[in-house]
Amino acid sequence: MKTISMNWLVSLKLVVVVGLFLASCEGKVGPEGPAGPVGATGPQGVSGVTGATGPAGPAGPTGAQGVPGSANVIYSPWTAVAFTGSGTTYTGNITATPITQTVLDRADIRVYWNEGGRVLTLPYAEVVGTTTYTVHQRFYVGRIELKASYALGSQQMRYVIIPGGVPTGRLASINWNDYNEVKAALNLPD
Repeated sequence: MKTISMNWLVSLKLVVVVGLFLASCEGKVGPEGPAGPVGATGPQGVSGVTGATGPAGPAGPTGAQGVPGSANVIYSPWTAVAFTGSGTTYTGNITATPITQTVLDRADIRVYWNEGGRVLTLPYAEVVGTTTYTVHQRFYVGRIELKASYALGSQQMRYVIIPGGVPTGRLASINWNDYNEVKAALNLPD
């Protein structure tokens, strides 16, 4: 029995020595191999919580002055209006579809007459000697009726509708009877 145990012990020592010998042997490190294929992209992760809003930055510089607008004012182009009649009553009409009952109830409507380059505001009255010449307007839904006390033929007319509540701020100081001032303030094209 001692012989078997001894053989066994010698065999065990031999296995340990060979194992240690093999473990202490190192070979050369070879070159790095090529990269493997790229795998599929994984799913989108969960979004994080939105952080608090930071403080407001400093105010930017003041912008340039803009072009004056028409402040919701409605205006017509210059329109030829033919007057017909006799004696001291001549009538002409302007089709004015923007004039609704609400406009009649709440807006200010101005009519301007281009009499050969001189723009006049209606109603117009002028006394020459003992004769009074007049042109005035009446407003209806969808049209403006013009009445003259003398023969006019065809005349250039335009209307401007100022909605209720608009003549405030920069428009409050406009002389609405001065067409050139109105034209400049509202940027009206001729």
